[in-house]
Amino acid sequence: MKFTITNLKKELGKKTKKELVQEISALCQKFPQVREYYKMQTDAAEDVRSVMKHYKNIIEKEFVDGKTRGNPKARFSVAKKAVNDFKKLTKNPELIADIMLTYVESISAFNSEFFPDSEEFYVRPVDMFEDVLKFLEKKDLLDKFQKRAYLIVVNADDNYGFCDCIQDRYEEVYGELEE
Repeated sequence: MKFTITNLKKELGKKTKKELVQEISALCQKFPQVREYYKMQTDAAEDVRSVMKHYKNIIEKEFVDGKTRGNPKARFSVAKKAVNDFKKLTKNPELIADIMLTYVESISAFNSEFFPDSEEFYVRPVDMFEDVLKFLEKKDLLDKFQKRAYLIVVNADDNYGFCDCIQDRYEEVYGELEE
C-alpha cells in the first residue's frame, strides 16, 4: 500500500488509544522536532519559552553570539531555516513575529559590528522586516511590536542604505518616524 495521509489515517484508526500514545511517545523520543511540536501545543509557558529560546539561539549564534576565530559564521540559510522551522511548530502570531524580528535584529547587530561588504547582509533583513510588518498588520499586532520595530530602525547602520530602507518600511506602516 502506497503511503498517503488518507492511508495513514486509516491505519491509525485501527490502533487503540494506548497504541497511539505509545506511538507518539516513541516519535517524541526519536525526533526532536516532534517533541518540540508537542511542547508548543501544551499550555505550559515554560515549554513554549524553551522551544522559542532554542530557535532564537540558533539565529543569534549565526550573527551575534557564535564567534569563531573572531567572527560569527553569518549563514543566512541556517537562520532562515530556524525561522521557517519555528513557523511549522506554532500558529501563535506573536511568537512567529518575535522570531522574525529576532532574525532582523541579529543581522542588523552583525552589520553594525562587522560592516560586511555584501549587499545581501542588508537586503535580507529588509525583506524580513517588510514581511514581519505585513504579518503584524494582517494579524492586528502592530501596536504590540511598534517599540521593537522602532528600535530596529534607530539602531540600523547606514551601509548600503540599510537604515533608509528599514526606515521607509517602518514609515509605510507606522507613519513618520518620531525621534
